[in-house]
Amino acid sequence: MSQAEIFSLALGVTKPWYIEKVEFSKGEGLYGSGELHLYVNFKVGWKFLDPEGQQICEVHDTVERTWRHVNFFQHDCYIHGRIPRIILGDNRVVQVEVPWARSGSSFTLLFDAMSMMFVQEGMSLSGAGRMMHEDGRVIGRIISWYVDKAKQEQPLEAVKVLGIDEVSYKKGHSYLTILSDTEQKKVVGIGVGKGINAVGEGLSEMEQRGAEAKEVEHVTTDLSPAFIAAVLTFLPDAKIVYDRFHVEQLLSRAVDTVRKLEQHEAIELKKTKYLWLRNKKDLTKKQSQKIHYLTKCFPTLGKAYRLKEQFKQIYNQAYIKPSLNDLKAWMKIAIRSKIQPIIAFVNTLKSHWSGIKAFFNNQYTNAFAEQINSTIQNIKRIARGYRNVNNYKTMIYFRLGKLNVLPT
Repeated sequence: MSQAEIFSLALGVTKPWYIEKVEFSKGEGLYGSGELHLYVNFKVGWKFLDPEGQQICEVHDTVERTWRHVNFFQHDCYIHGRIPRIILGDNRVVQVEVPWARSGSSFTLLFDAMSMMFVQEGMSLSGAGRMMHEDGRVIGRIISWYVDKAKQEQPLEAVKVLGIDEVSYKKGHSYLTILSDTEQKKVVGIGVGKGINAVGEGLSEMEQRGAEAKEVEHVTTDLSPAFIAAVLTFLPDAKIVYDRFHVEQLLSRAVDTVRKLEQHEAIELKKTKYLWLRNKKDLTKKQSQKIHYLTKCFPTLGKAYRLKEQFKQIYNQAYIKPSLNDLKAWMKIAIRSKIQPIIAFVNTLKSHWSGIKAFFNNQYTNAFAEQINSTIQNIKRIARGYRNVNNYKTMIYFRLGKLNVLPT
């Protein structure tokens, strides 16, 4: 078997295409590596189908093209081709599509796939570029092309439970609002900013891909007035479900306020902030003993702490046997405590009662939105920030949009 035939089999080059010549030049590539050049041709007299696959057309002329291929060991590899142009029925002359590269690209499909694989596995664009012996910006443009194509060609299923959260993308007050499908576990829309308009922008992206906003039945969110107003504006028929994590966070802040008030007169409470905020089950034996001692010394703070733990138990029980009666009973006890930060928290529950009640009816949370928030921050960290917000959005969709971006 000849050298050209071996490479034809390895690359999957089939009739009418064949590798006509193989050349290797030593030490002329990047990093002191060599360069492998594969020259592809087609059989003389072969006729090709038009782009629509409707008619067989004769070759009008040929053009020379070159594509960057994946490295051959440590050596840069290039495919050169004599590509035919055909005459269509309306006398237009078009270039024949080749099976190893997408239209208009200077890279092979395998190069595209391997570049994206490195990034999918958590590598930065510059890191993937180093692996592929290319500029990281080139890798970014490849990913952008496939993400845009996938968003256009892969319609979204109906989104029934929508999660809304925000994430910063650079220093200062620069945010993105992330809309996610809680059930399908993927990002479905991104808006720039964190107000009503940002939610509207994210919903517009979602609808452009085929998921109707009117089909959203529940929206999980924090108690942000802007997000609440956005849901009432754009999703008036959806039920708001206030995320339990953010509700519990408000109560933890109330407990911390009690600690701060008592700390003015008690040096023992200094540097104990996170001790009171941790879940009781996560405390070490030594920490539990310290909490027990401090609750005896500071009964008001101890009462606030016990109310916090009881509240969490009620929410935990909601997954097994949801009971609003237990929550209502807790609220009465909390008011009788006469601890003002705790009473303020109860009033917040009352003013957001429909969204609190909705959690006990279906137990939807913003947990996935919080999870992807962490991944998004990691994307930013790996890239050391994004100056271009559109590039950041592309990477979020690439990593978290569950798009099929593999070249075919």
